Amino acid sequence: MDQKKHNIICSWKFWGFTLGILIYIGICVSLVTAQRAGGIIKLSSTSAQNSNQHSEPSKDTRNANDSAPAKPQPANPSVHAMTQEAVKLGILSCLKRINQVATFLTSNNKSGVFIFPPVSPPDQHVFSTSFELIRPDDSTLYASASFFPNNDAVYDTVEYVPIDCNELEKTVFRNLKRLGMVKKNIILLDGGAVKVFLMPAGNGCIVIKKEVVQ
Repeated sequence: MDQKKHNIICSWKFWGFTLGILIYIGICVSLVTAQRAGGIIKLSSTSAQNSNQHSEPSKDTRNANDSAPAKPQPANPSVHAMTQEAVKLGILSCLKRINQVATFLTSNNKSGVFIFPPVSPPDQHVFSTSFELIRPDDSTLYASASFFPNNDAVYDTVEYVPIDCNELEKTVFRNLKRLGMVKKNIILLDGGAVKVFLMPAGNGCIVIKKEVVQ
C-alpha cells in the first residue's frame, strides 16, 4: 500500500514538473515572437499617401503651418501601409486613428517607419512608431507617433532648419503666439492643438511640432 502511494505521488510530481516545463517554454516562445514583431518598413509616397488624398488639418491648427493630422476619413478610406501592419500585429482598437495620423505624416513624402515591438496582448497596449520622412525637395525630418487603445494618439515631428530660432519665430511662425520659454533656451509657440518648440542648435534651429490627438 505504501509503495502504491509512493508511486502515485511520484507520478503526480513528474506530470506536474512536465506541465510546468511546457508552460515555461510556451511563455518563452510568446515573448520571443513578440520581440520579433515590428521592425522597419519602407513606405512609398503613393497609395494611401496619394497627392489626390491630402489630409486637411483640423480647424484650430491651421496657423501651425499644416502641422495637425486630418479629420477622420470618410467611409471606405484608403488603407495606409502602417495600418495594414497594425492589423497583422493584432492591433484593432485604434485603426482609424493610426490610418489618420500615418496618412497625414507621410502625405507626399517618401518614408520609412520603425514599429516598436508591441507587448502582448498588443490591442491593449501602446503602439509606438518612428518615421524618417523625405520631402520632395530632399529635406529630411524625423517623426514619431504613438497610439493608445482608447483611440488617443500623440505625434511629433523634428527637423533642423539652418536659420536662427528668433528669425524663424518672426518669419515662418509669425502668426503663432509665444507662450514663453520652456526653461532657458527653448521657445514655445502656440499653434492651437499643435505646440511648436524652437531649440537653438549651432547657427540654426531644431523645430519640434507636437500634438496630442483625442
